Amino acid sequence: MININETTENQKLKELLKKMYEDNNPKLENEILEEIIMKVNFLSYVNLDETEKENKNNKNTNFNVLTTDDNKIYLPAFTDLEELSKWGIPSNMDTITLNFDNYAGIILENENIEGLVINPFGNSYILSREWLKELKAMKEERLKVNEVRLEVNSKILLEEPKHYPTMMMEAIKECCDNLGNINKAWLLEMLTEKDKSWLLILDFEGDRNYIFSKISQAARNYLGNMYLDMLPYEDDFAKNAVINHKTFYNKNLAFARFFIY
Repeated sequence: MININETTENQKLKELLKKMYEDNNPKLENEILEEIIMKVNFLSYVNLDETEKENKNNKNTNFNVLTTDDNKIYLPAFTDLEELSKWGIPSNMDTITLNFDNYAGIILENENIEGLVINPFGNSYILSREWLKELKAMKEERLKVNEVRLEVNSKILLEEPKHYPTMMMEAIKECCDNLGNINKAWLLEMLTEKDKSWLLILDFEGDRNYIFSKISQAARNYLGNMYLDMLPYEDDFAKNAVINHKTFYNKNLAFARFFIY
């Protein structure tokens, strides 16, 4: 997601990066990559005119980059305003909020950029363009089907979302309409011992992998710091989970509205 002059706070990632410089290990490295790839948004400095500020899909944004002593160019990303201020660029410079997918796309499309550097003036972390390409492919593979696999005796809390992700829900509704074989959909907030995520339960006909893949693609740009987990309604856990909860998508009602209009 791209936003102009909005702030970010990534305290968990900052703490993980600090630990990395104290005692690096594979488990910590995986935690850092999980935050970077799946969860957080970063800040970057950009040069925008008024027209570009209004166009959030503008692809010709001029980014401020860093050049190393051996003339290699890196795109810098910052976890928050504190890290950003260490660069010493004028405070009236515009900032842009980007996620991993945005940065990977920019760098892989520009052969002059060697990679991404996070917090270059603090506890920095570098992702080369080769590593970005590999991580991007891994993420895409992971998002193809993100079906919940519940561990035995795991503690799970399900509840109505306190703040509904309306843009994501609209994207999912549109995808359901296009697929044509989704009967109903419910969205809940799921809290486990490990993480918090959206739980999407789908009553559908057809190939599960294909449907879950399409839904993942529709929702991916609106996830922010959350995961999207999915279950088919035919699953016993899913049936019990949606008792007393309303659908946010109902194929019959969608067709009824279409007919009325």
